[in-house]
Amino acid sequence: MHPALAAIPGVTCVSPAGGFYVFPNVGHFLSSRLPDTLALSLRLLEETRVAVVPGEGFAAPGYVRVSFARPMDELKDGIKRIAGFLAGLRGD
Repeated sequence: MHPALAAIPGVTCVSPAGGFYVFPNVGHFLSSRLPDTLALSLRLLEETRVAVVPGEGFAAPGYVRVSFARPMDELKDGIKRIAGFLAGLRGD
């Protein structure tokens, strides 16, 4: 999951040392229309039905928490949806 997220243009992601989630940096996509990861997370959920947790709740503004405690086919689909959503933001 980490390599797939890190491959999305504009996203940086450190490989997790443990746990069942990763914290990709999506700060590149924040703007006046999406000023924080709460706004980004809500729009992502509305448009793609993929849920992530805003990093601000973990003292990590600009990051989102993504769980990988799901079946692999769902994870691959979710990452594709995230990538498409973020690509659309670059065109906004």
